[in-house]
Amino acid sequence: MKQDEFIEALRRELSSLPKQAVDEIVADYREYIGDALAAGRREEDVIAALGDPVKLARELKAQANYRQWQSRRSVGNLLRVMVSIAGLGLLNVLLLVPLMLYLVVLTIGYVAFTGLTIAGIVGVVALSGHHLFSTPSHGIPSIHFGSSDHGNAGDADTTAASSSKGDEESPGNLKDLRIVGDRFVFDLQDGSSVSMVTRAGPIKMRNDDDELKIETPSDGARQLLSKEKDGTLSIRRDEVVTLDVRNDDDDRVSFVSAGQDGKSARWKMSSDDGDHVEIEEDAHGNTSSLIAKSGSDSVQIRNGSVDIDDGQDRIRVHASGGKYNYLVAMLPIGVLGLLFWVWLTRMSWRAVTRYVMRQIDVVSERLERDQTS
Repeated sequence: MKQDEFIEALRRELSSLPKQAVDEIVADYREYIGDALAAGRREEDVIAALGDPVKLARELKAQANYRQWQSRRSVGNLLRVMVSIAGLGLLNVLLLVPLMLYLVVLTIGYVAFTGLTIAGIVGVVALSGHHLFSTPSHGIPSIHFGSSDHGNAGDADTTAASSSKGDEESPGNLKDLRIVGDRFVFDLQDGSSVSMVTRAGPIKMRNDDDELKIETPSDGARQLLSKEKDGTLSIRRDEVVTLDVRNDDDDRVSFVSAGQDGKSARWKMSSDDGDHVEIEEDAHGNTSSLIAKSGSDSVQIRNGSVDIDDGQDRIRVHASGGKYNYLVAMLPIGVLGLLFWVWLTRMSWRAVTRYVMRQIDVVSERLERDQTS
């Protein structure tokens, strides 16, 4: 093979590289061949020593792609180097296929965990929206105690005035018990009684003929009671374990503390005509469930659903806010998955980088050896 034929074949095989890079490589080999001819070597021998121009071009392209990857380390440039090495036979194609599949798995993992993270952020924003933008919260609404008497305008005005206090509530129609802040306030009417168990012992109170009687075997329990300015008695709610209040009309309110902090609770309210209401509250004072029955009519709110039954027809409504809880649970999964995937990518990148550098060193040594010989 003559010099011009060799150079033309080399240029053709290097056509995928930038023209400037091809011109530099061709100029170097022309200079090398010229020096060898000036030293008295035959042209055919010099060209034969350089080997097949197709194989030589592959090695030169691997070197060029490697230099490009060193200047800009991106996944695309690294894949070009890997393909170049595979073309030299240094990387078995059977190993290249699993590598490509591994890169596909990495990509799918990033997409999946990024999606979980975004879904979790959406859930957090949706659940916290009512705090930021005053939008209604999802799930079971909070239910508060209260009563109103619409018998006459004067009573209505009184009810409106008492409701404006904001922090005072009366369970049902039983006026003997009020909830003011974190305290139970007792204003026992004639014939009403209270039976409760406190953390210091039991207490019984009863109003007979406008005379209030208090019975307790524990001085510590008696000291928990405080007398208010209006003559009523009060006790801290977190000191009460169980509470039962009744009046002479057989209306009844029961309270059971469901937690050590005394904040979560279970309420039961009933009247002499058989109507009753059961309410469960969590530690934050939010209603977790409610059951109200009056004859054959009933309403139940529990586990994000509302059941209304009048004895013949039944309506069930499912709250949609529960799905946001699942979205919030996706946030830590997505974040942890992304962190693991980033770590796995770094480890993979280092391993592939070391392998590529080692193979390029082999190619460079071969080119230098061929030129020296």
